[in-house]
Amino acid sequence: SLEGASFSECTAINGGGMAVVNSGDISLDGASFSDCTAGSYAGGMYVRDSGDVSLEGASFSECTAINGGGMAVVNSGDISLDGASFSDCTAGSYAGGMYVRDSGDVSLE
Repeated sequence: SLEGASFSECTAINGGGMAVVNSGDISLDGASFSDCTAGSYAGGMYVRDSGDVSLEGASFSECTAINGGGMAVVNSGDISLDGASFSDCTAGSYAGGMYVRDSGDVSLE
């Protein structure tokens, strides 16, 4: 669980700002990802083979990737976004904001 974390101008192959792989549930409150870049999946936040994902008040701005400019969730549990925002995020292939594949239910509020 992370509260108020900020990721800025980060770069990686997957998950420019943050990557969570083979993990349990993930909970972020008030996290921000700005100007993060990934060469493949998720400029901001990448989640793969993990449990449920819960984001409250998260913001993604000017993040870039091939798939899921802001975030990508693959082979994971349910996804809940409450008050999340995606602005000026881009993808070279799928989903400028959020890319979801082979995961549970998605809830956006």
